[in-house]
Amino acid sequence: MFVLVDNGRVSVRDVDNLKAFHVEVTADISDSELDELLRARDYGYVSGGSAFISVARVRESTTDVEGVAAMVDYAQSKGWVDEDGEALQAHVVRQK
Repeated sequence: MFVLVDNGRVSVRDVDNLKAFHVEVTADISDSELDELLRARDYGYVSGGSAFISVARVRESTTDVEGVAAMVDYAQSKGWVDEDGEALQAHVVRQK
């Protein structure tokens, strides 16, 4: 699963792949621009060079409730969630 940010749009892709999670953006989008886009569309935010994506958005993107629960549990066990446990940390992949 990944979050695609392209041309001002934010969408969740590859929703059946719950073993990988990242945010894809074009190379010309800065972290501050990405932060603005994610916040404006209620998907999350950027902090410390990582994207934090709303767990609610992840849940609503797929029908695999158990799979998402396992994904969130795994992320929590690794410390890949924000302080409130409401967002999953994701690395940002910049497309060329």
